[in-house]
Amino acid sequence: MRGVLFGTAVTGLLLAAAPRAAQAQCDKPSLLLILDKSSSMVTGSVPSGITKWEAARRAVSTITTRFDESINFGLLVFPNPNHCDVSSVAVPIGERTASAVSTYLATPPPSGGNWTPMYQALDVATAYPPMSDASTRRVAVLITDGWQWCDPYDAATLFLPVEHAAALRATGTTLYVVGFGDGVDALTLNRIAYQSGTYIPGCNPAGDTPTTPNPCYQRAEDTSSLEAILDSIARHATEEFCDGIDNDCDTSTDEDLTRGCSTICGDGTETCSAGSWVGCTAPAPAAETCDGRLDEDCDGISDEGCDCTAGETRSCGVDAGICQSGTQTCTAGVWGECTGYVGPQHEVCDGVDNDCDGTVDEGCLCAEGDTRPCGLDEGACTAGTQTCVGGAWSGCVGSTDPSAELCDGLDNDCDGIADEGCACAEGSTRPCGTDTGECTAGTQTCTGGFWSDCNGAVWPDLEVCNGRDDDCNGVADDGAVCPPGQACTSGVCTSGDAGPEEPTHPPADDSTGSGCGCVVTGDAGIFGLLAAALAGLLLLALRRRR
Repeated sequence: MRGVLFGTAVTGLLLAAAPRAAQAQCDKPSLLLILDKSSSMVTGSVPSGITKWEAARRAVSTITTRFDESINFGLLVFPNPNHCDVSSVAVPIGERTASAVSTYLATPPPSGGNWTPMYQALDVATAYPPMSDASTRRVAVLITDGWQWCDPYDAATLFLPVEHAAALRATGTTLYVVGFGDGVDALTLNRIAYQSGTYIPGCNPAGDTPTTPNPCYQRAEDTSSLEAILDSIARHATEEFCDGIDNDCDTSTDEDLTRGCSTICGDGTETCSAGSWVGCTAPAPAAETCDGRLDEDCDGISDEGCDCTAGETRSCGVDAGICQSGTQTCTAGVWGECTGYVGPQHEVCDGVDNDCDGTVDEGCLCAEGDTRPCGLDEGACTAGTQTCVGGAWSGCVGSTDPSAELCDGLDNDCDGIADEGCACAEGSTRPCGTDTGECTAGTQTCTGGFWSDCNGAVWPDLEVCNGRDDDCNGVADDGAVCPPGQACTSGVCTSGDAGPEEPTHPPADDSTGSGCGCVVTGDAGIFGLLAAALAGLLLLALRRRR
């Protein structure tokens, strides 16, 4: 059996339906029972075996009798009198109608021919004057075991009860919905209950079967469950409400009314005073403080928006290069200044990481005070030393630089080659001339990369008839010149057998072929001898100059 637990939505509707007159009044609430009298109520049964009509009759009779003195009951059945007609209220709302209701319910519906004109019954209830009487609290209870159905069935009418229930609510009547058994149109009943505001809290208004969990309407299976639902509705209709009115007719208004209340921080209790709920004792949210413990604003998060907890400390800054970390202390949820921190400086070329980025002297060519060799260490050159000053290398100190190449046996330009372009090495000597015949070899000395003249040499001379090799050609007296009529023999010019007119040399030409030598006489012969002598002197002079 599903119990009846009415939530805030139900209470609100009952309050809305209650009169708001300032003066004390005690009119009984009106409660109209809208009961399904279709044939299925007698063809269907509850678990105990009795028909649903009999179960409903017993539950309704019990409740109307129990609250007969405090509630003005009325009864509307559908159809009435039969088929799909709903012409009027069966038992009008009035004082002490419990007996009349029980008498009417004693006659069950026929086993066939009675349909379920649900929205038509809601229309009759809406038009019924007591449901529009604003001087009293009005409640209606729809009890059905089926669907909106008339013969022939029209599917287009399936959800019309939802619309017509809205019209009933517009009169100020609070409408409850009870589905009796498992043959109901669950989706339509869910929608009516949800729209009427009498839904069960946490329900599923989209549930479309009677077995769908969390229905919005009240679900009854037998006499006892239906009786419990009706009892809960009747008690709500007669209870004292926080509305400034004496609802229970005990001459006191809003007496002893308390209810639970809550905030996001917890639960408490509030009291009704002059029609309003006041004095909720539930803890109220407060501004969040950064205490590291409490969730003052009750949002499930402690110290949100706080950077830190009061008194907490942490290291700050960096420990790199010249930098040294400091300490921050939390005050009112905010980190304080970094005390004791030695911060970065502009990077200078001093061998230290001044800007604390993990790199020393970035942008510098060298580290302050560093040295490196410079220049060449080749030939006549010697290397020097450069020193880093202000991030840059100084000039090369102590080096011997290359110079123009000299023919001195040294690599003056330090290119790995000594005296390139020189004919000889400075100061070197070599023999010159010849030691043949009367000649004597001399010596040449290298000066400025070139050989000097041949010093100390005796050069070839004009060959004379002296038994020596004057022209140093390896032959003595060859071509020696003797006076006319003489010939050089064994180094001496001597007269030959040819007589005074014979030459000292064989004839230059024997063109006649007669074997007769020709004797040069006269001026022509003298001039020839002079020419030969001059030629010899010239040759000797040239040899001496070499």
